[in-house]
Amino acid sequence: MENFGKKIRNEMFFLDQETTFTNHGSYGTVPKPVFEAHQDLLRSVERNVNKWFLTDLQIRYDVAIKVLAGLIGASHSDLAFVENATTAVSAVLRSQSLAPGDGVLITSLTYGACANATKVVCSDTGASLRSIEVRLPLSSKEALVQLYREELEAHPTTKIVLIDHITSPSAILMPVKEIVQVCHERGVRVIVDGAHAPGQLTLNMAEIGADYYTGNLHKWMFCPRGCAFFYVSPSLQTQTHPLVISHYHFKSFNDAFFMQATRDYTPYCMLPAAVEFINNIGGLEAISSYNRELSIWASDMLCKRWNVEPLPIAPELRSPFLAVVGMPNCFGPPTVEVKMEIVRQLAANFNVIAVVDIVDGKLWCRISTQVYNTKEDYTRLADAVEALALDTSPKMYKHI
Repeated sequence: MENFGKKIRNEMFFLDQETTFTNHGSYGTVPKPVFEAHQDLLRSVERNVNKWFLTDLQIRYDVAIKVLAGLIGASHSDLAFVENATTAVSAVLRSQSLAPGDGVLITSLTYGACANATKVVCSDTGASLRSIEVRLPLSSKEALVQLYREELEAHPTTKIVLIDHITSPSAILMPVKEIVQVCHERGVRVIVDGAHAPGQLTLNMAEIGADYYTGNLHKWMFCPRGCAFFYVSPSLQTQTHPLVISHYHFKSFNDAFFMQATRDYTPYCMLPAAVEFINNIGGLEAISSYNRELSIWASDMLCKRWNVEPLPIAPELRSPFLAVVGMPNCFGPPTVEVKMEIVRQLAANFNVIAVVDIVDGKLWCRISTQVYNTKEDYTRLADAVEALALDTSPKMYKHI
């Protein structure tokens, strides 16, 4: 781990040297070795694009799927690549035979894009959308599981439940295995949106037991953007269809999701290069150790500097590489306009990239830790927010 921090940032990443990055979680970043391997593949594609689509693509795709299977404890026949987790969630929802009287269950912490997908599907089918209101503080995993148990007992017509493995932006590690068990006891299907899970958590599809699981590989696994995986239980594969209906639609689940018309499939094929990069810098265990320790340190430091508290959740519910701390209360009401203005000014005036969002009616700052980060990054964030907090004049909100 002595090579992490400034050394690996300078040698292995393209990150702007004048900017402080504390938001790896939203979009990730591609290391130089993976980026260069991707560029090499793109050049190869353009040298003979017919050969790529007719021969090489299937070979490279199959290799990447087998690497993925080994990472997440699944059979390669149960997996496909998709552009992002939101795509997979929409595909699952569109594949359900929902009707008036059926229920779809989310929570107040469900990722906004996926919550919108449930709203549209329920509007189109006449199904009922219900949401569990998750209120802070959260004292234990069991407290969350009980919310699902009570909701499903009260509404036995629920057909499918959408669970975030790590919520965004609140960074709560949901007890998905236990929730899946509660749902299956009542005959309810479960899709887990694990957008932030690969690279942060050790995954095993068999142990989790969900009917559907999706996770992004471009966040914490260093793949090029537009790379995610989609797991579907074998019994449901013939009923699960991609959003784009293309040439292979009437073939197997894998074929239908593999061929989605003429488009760029190369990000999927970069998973082996990303895994090689991870192994070359010490492996997932070393990355996890560094990121966890830095996340704890940064969270504690920010709380002391700003005289605030961390998100009030049990330690077992904390995300490994994401932490959420309160914002100083001098920034005005917790509105979308205020949070966006804070983020804009931190970037424009201090070269600090940060996330400020609203959770349970309050403004919070979510930080990410990755191998290129150092303690100095979060000290700069603390300094920038403190400087911004001193500016209480109306011009602070001139764009609101």
